[in-house]
Amino acid sequence: MVAEFLLKLRDALSTAFQQLGIGRWEGFVLLFPLAVVVFVVLFFIWYGRDMQPRAGTLEWIERMAPARFTWEGARARMTRTDWCVAAGFTLVYASLAFGILLGDNRAPQTFWQATPAENAAVVDLGGAETIDTVMYYTGLWHGEWTLAFSEDGEIWRDQPEMKQEYSNLFKWQYAKLEETEQATRYVRVTSAGPPMELGEMVFVVRREGVRTLLNVNAFVSEPPGAERLFDEQRFCPPAPTQLNSMIFDEVYHARTAYEYIRGVYPYETTHPPLGKSIVSLGVRIFGMTPFGWRFMGTLFGVLMVPLLYVFVKLLFGRSQIAACGTALFAFETMHFAQTRLATIDTYSVFFTLLMYLCMYLFITSGYEAPVKKTIWPLALCGLSFGLGVASKWTGFYAAAGLVILYVMYLAARGRHQAAAGQGGRYLRFLFATLGLSVVFFVLIPFAIYVVSYVPYATANGRGLTLSGLLDEMWRNQISMFRYHAHESATHPFQSRWYQWLFDGRPILYYQKYTDTTRAVIGAFTNPLTTLGGLAAVGACVLGYLRDKSRHALFIAVGYLAQVVPWFFVRRITFAYHYFPAVIFLVLALCYVFNGIWERYPAHRGRVVLFTAMAVALFFLLLPAASGLPMLHWYAKGFVKWLPSWPF
Repeated sequence: MVAEFLLKLRDALSTAFQQLGIGRWEGFVLLFPLAVVVFVVLFFIWYGRDMQPRAGTLEWIERMAPARFTWEGARARMTRTDWCVAAGFTLVYASLAFGILLGDNRAPQTFWQATPAENAAVVDLGGAETIDTVMYYTGLWHGEWTLAFSEDGEIWRDQPEMKQEYSNLFKWQYAKLEETEQATRYVRVTSAGPPMELGEMVFVVRREGVRTLLNVNAFVSEPPGAERLFDEQRFCPPAPTQLNSMIFDEVYHARTAYEYIRGVYPYETTHPPLGKSIVSLGVRIFGMTPFGWRFMGTLFGVLMVPLLYVFVKLLFGRSQIAACGTALFAFETMHFAQTRLATIDTYSVFFTLLMYLCMYLFITSGYEAPVKKTIWPLALCGLSFGLGVASKWTGFYAAAGLVILYVMYLAARGRHQAAAGQGGRYLRFLFATLGLSVVFFVLIPFAIYVVSYVPYATANGRGLTLSGLLDEMWRNQISMFRYHAHESATHPFQSRWYQWLFDGRPILYYQKYTDTTRAVIGAFTNPLTTLGGLAAVGACVLGYLRDKSRHALFIAVGYLAQVVPWFFVRRITFAYHYFPAVIFLVLALCYVFNGIWERYPAHRGRVVLFTAMAVALFFLLLPAASGLPMLHWYAKGFVKWLPSWPF
C-alpha cells in the first residue's frame, strides 16, 4: 500500500512539474523549502500549545491578572563548563571558516609602476616563441595596457585588449590575443594612462604542440624595475578563481585597505574608514594576498561565536539554550559567507552584537544600582557604538534600538524609585547617567570617527593636522550622504527588505562553471533560521504583550531596529543588509527554546531537533556559501531551493 502510494505520488508530481515547465531536479528541490515550512508551522503550533496554561495548575487564573513589566531580575554567570562549550564551538567554527577555501596566502607582492617618463616595459624572451596565453595580475589604479608582440624588436603587432578595470584589480586575468601562430621574441606592455601598476605577467608558449609555462626570470627586461613583472612567476595559478583574486566589493574595500597602507588617497569613500583600516591589519600581517585581506573579517566572524554564547547565557541562564543558540549562529550561512569576504559589514555586525550585549547589562543592572555599577557597561556600549558607526553608517540603525531601550529603562527606574520615596536619589543618578552618556555616546564616538580619517588626511604624503583631519571628515560626510541619497544604480542580485524576510533573493558574489561542476559564493540566511526566526520574533512580540517579558521586548526592539529603517530606503539594497538582523533571529529562537525548555521538559527534544536540522541544512548548503565545487545535479537537486536563487 505504501509503495503504491509513493509511486502514485511520484507520477502525480512528475506530471505537475511537466505542466509547470519544471524539470525533475528542479521539482525535487522544491520539496526542501516545503518541508522547512511544514516543520516551522508544526514547531510553532507545538510551541503555542506549550505556552497555554498547563492542566492541573492555576496558571489560567494568573493569566487573568495584568502582567507587570520590569527590567529587574537575576543575571546568569558563565561557568567553567560554559567557557569550555563556547571555546569548543569557536574552535569548530574557526576550523571551518579558515580551513575551507578562504584564499591563497601568496600572491604577487612587487609591482612595476608605469610613469609618464617610463610608461612601457619590454621583455626579451631569449628566442622566438609561439605565445599561446598571457596571464597578468593587476595592481593599483585602472586603465588599459597596450600589449604588443615582435619577432625582431622593430615591427610590433598590437594585441586587442589588456584591460585593468576598477572592478578587476588584484585579480589574475587573461589578455585577449590574436595572431598567436606568429613567432614572438619581444613583448612590450605600455600603460595608456600612468600611473598604473602591474604585478606579474606570465606567458604560456606552445612548443611542438605542447603548452609550456615560460620561465621569463632568465631573460632581460627594460626599463630598470620592470623585472618585477616576472619575479614571482611561481605564484601564477592554474586559472583565476576566488582563491587567488578579489571578488565582489573586495575590489573597493580591500583595495582601499591597501591604499591606506601605501599612503594613497582612498578610491572607495562611500563608507566610513574604520572597516577598511581593520582589513588593512590582515594585509600588514599576511601581505596583499586573498588570505591577508580576508583574515580580519574571518577572525571577527569567529569572535562573534563566543560573544553570542555569552549573550544567550546572560539572557536566559541556561547553558543548553546558549549551546543551541550558538550552534544556530555558528552554522548560519549568511554569517559564514559574509564574514569570509573583505567587506566592512562584518565589523558593523560585530559591534552591533557587542553594543546590544553591553546595553542589556546596563538596563538589567537593577533599579537601585549606583552609577559606579552601571558605568562600565554603558561605557563599553558607547565605545562599541562609536566603532560600529565608524565602520558603517548602519550602526545608527542599531543605535535607534539602543535609544528606545535606554529611555525605557530610565523611565521604569524613575517610576520605581519615585514610588519608593527615592526621587532625589533617582535624579542624581539620572543627571550623572545623562552626563556620562554624552561622553560615551557623543564625544568618544565622535573622536573615534574623526581619528578614523587619518588615512585620508595623511594620504599622498600630506602632514597630519587637526584642521585637515576635520576637513577631510566633513567633506566625506557630504559626499557619502549625496551618494546614498541619490544612488540610482541597479544590480541583477538586488533585493528589497521584504524579500530578506523569506530568503527570496540571495546575492551571488562569485560563480565559476565547468562542464560538470559549478562553484558559487552567495549570501543567504539558513532557511530554518530565516522562517523559524521570523516566527520567533512574532512570538517575542506576543510574549511582551501577554507576559511583559523583558527578554521578548529587548529582542523585538533589536530586530525591528535592524529592519524598519530599510522600509524607507529607496536606493539599491542587497540580502547582506539583513545580516545584523540575523543576531536577533537567533536570539528570538532562543527565547522560544527557553520557553519550551522551562515549561515542558518532555518536549526539549524538539529544541534539539530544530537545532540539529539547522546545522544539517548548513552543511547541505555549505557549497553555495563557500565556493566548494559541486556537481550540477547536486546544485539543481539540493541547493537551488527557489527559482529566484541564483545557484
